[in-house]
Amino acid sequence: MKTKLPVGVDDFKRLSDGNYYFVDKTRFIKDLLEEHSEVTLITRPRRFGKSMAMSMLKYFFTLEDAEENRALFAGTDIERAGATYMQEQGQWPVVLLSLKDIKPLTYDAMVEQMAIRMRELYKKYAYLLDEDVLRGGDHDDFQDIICGRATESVLQFAVSNLLGYLHEYHGKPAILLIDEYDAPIQAAWSAPNSYYDEAIAFMRTFLTSALKGNTSLRFGVLTGVLRIAKESIFSALNNLEVSSVVKGKYADSFGFTFEEIARMARELGHEDKLPELKEWYDGYNFSGYEMYNPWSVVNYFANACQPDIFWLNTSGNDIIATLMKQAGRKDEKKLLTLLQGGTIETAVQEGLIYTDIYHSKDALYTMLQTTGYLTARHTELMGGRTYCELAIPNMEVSTVYEMEIINRYRGEMEESDLFIMLRHLLKGQGGGICPGGGGISEADCQLPRYG
Repeated sequence: MKTKLPVGVDDFKRLSDGNYYFVDKTRFIKDLLEEHSEVTLITRPRRFGKSMAMSMLKYFFTLEDAEENRALFAGTDIERAGATYMQEQGQWPVVLLSLKDIKPLTYDAMVEQMAIRMRELYKKYAYLLDEDVLRGGDHDDFQDIICGRATESVLQFAVSNLLGYLHEYHGKPAILLIDEYDAPIQAAWSAPNSYYDEAIAFMRTFLTSALKGNTSLRFGVLTGVLRIAKESIFSALNNLEVSSVVKGKYADSFGFTFEEIARMARELGHEDKLPELKEWYDGYNFSGYEMYNPWSVVNYFANACQPDIFWLNTSGNDIIATLMKQAGRKDEKKLLTLLQGGTIETAVQEGLIYTDIYHSKDALYTMLQTTGYLTARHTELMGGRTYCELAIPNMEVSTVYEMEIINRYRGEMEESDLFIMLRHLLKGQGGGICPGGGGISEADCQLPRYG
């Protein structure tokens, strides 16, 4: 039994070849083959296995090294599913593009980083330059991208054109996989001098040219944290199916289920740690499925089963900071409720744009849910709208609220009820001891218990 923990491993081949502990998620391939739309967008919080899933799809479908890659799936769920599914293995040209590291501070820097990423991508298909595929302007554009001198317009159509080149060369349409498609947009929104509108305009052409009405596309899969409003980025894209944390397919393909956690704990000899795992890292609800944070669980076992804040330390918490900047008295009361383990109700606005959170608290809380800082305890459809009762998912996430609350109110002359409560919680180290100042009762000072 493999006991080496895959901390930070997001490449499927490396996972399979590196003697790492393996949680089999290959049934996602079966589900995708049975149910996929022309374009599928899957939104999940960061570090929930999106990059690993996209890597897995690439190794399964790609024509490149097909026989070698077939061995990666020996004994997995997709192989056990039968020949109907395995006959798709190694049959298609595949383009995998990750945008997760495109996080510049200015628009010019974004275009420059996209040019670098396109150059890296095109170099993988440099064999097309030696074949009778690229002619005239296509040959020049290909060379310009590889040499780093492509114009902004050429970059916007780079993926679309590459799909066409591969289709012509292989005689088969290509599969397009774009991981963390929204990372450049989030960076544009959170930059000190926001260039959100410019980034949206670039990405709209970049994505729709490849995904809408493209006969060289067999199907496309995109992953990200947020579903950016259709009108904002997926202009006129009517072939898009969305799988979100609220509703949609493939719910158990991202994150770990309880059954997977229980098996992992048993095989690693730590079955007694299941209650602690549940309290710290469970609590996510994806389309009705109870899911654990996979990043934190793997790090927990790798850290000798010592609970810690693993997921929240992997990137900034801009969305929580934004909440605190906007927090009024009503929001403080909601945060008090959440920190006490209670729920708040909101109307879900999944097709939002970043700027919505400055104008709509429903949009803000929806974004907190989508990014993993809140989770649904109950979901109901009323009058054509989806309403969720939201809560902090677990002990790990609760800590980031505490830290951001301290940052928000530190040094202010007037302390809020929220900060007074939190200060006494921390001083009492969870004992709930509170002097009753600021209108806060002893009951209000109780720390939540998760699970």
